Amino acid sequence: MTDFQEATEAAKRPKFLLVLVILSSINIGFSTMGSIGAMLGAKPDQNMIKESKLDFAKMREQLETAGVSEYTYIVDQMQIVTDNMFKNFQSYNSVQFILLVFGLTGVILMYQQRRLGFHFYILYSIGLVMLPYFFNDIKDIPTVLTIVGLLYGAIWVLLYSRNLHWINK
Repeated sequence: MTDFQEATEAAKRPKFLLVLVILSSINIGFSTMGSIGAMLGAKPDQNMIKESKLDFAKMREQLETAGVSEYTYIVDQMQIVTDNMFKNFQSYNSVQFILLVFGLTGVILMYQQRRLGFHFYILYSIGLVMLPYFFNDIKDIPTVLTIVGLLYGAIWVLLYSRNLHWINK
């Protein structure tokens, strides 16, 4: 390719797509480092589990003090989800790592003007929402957690979809 062709190709790529790729790469990169660290490291020790339980107890107490004790069931559900994540620590982080690879692959493919990347990114977004369901009973997962995860993923998918006119392959 000549310099002129490279400059023309770069000019055609939407700047908004570049911004999304950078932001997604940072987010996925930090999450991947955490996931790899968790996969290679040891399970959480008793002190970490005890601190987690104390934090949830403080949250319950704060809700009760604020007079909204009807929402303590959400804290209880989050504690169950966290306990199950601790019990299945290696597996949980391994599945999360696979999902993060899907996400990063999707971002790279979209940057390379391949529509398949958009589909990878959708699988990644849905997979992260579904991850707690692999390790918990459906009744133990707070609905608000699922709704927020779906909305967050949907916003990112919508933002990427704004560039589908350029991603033509």
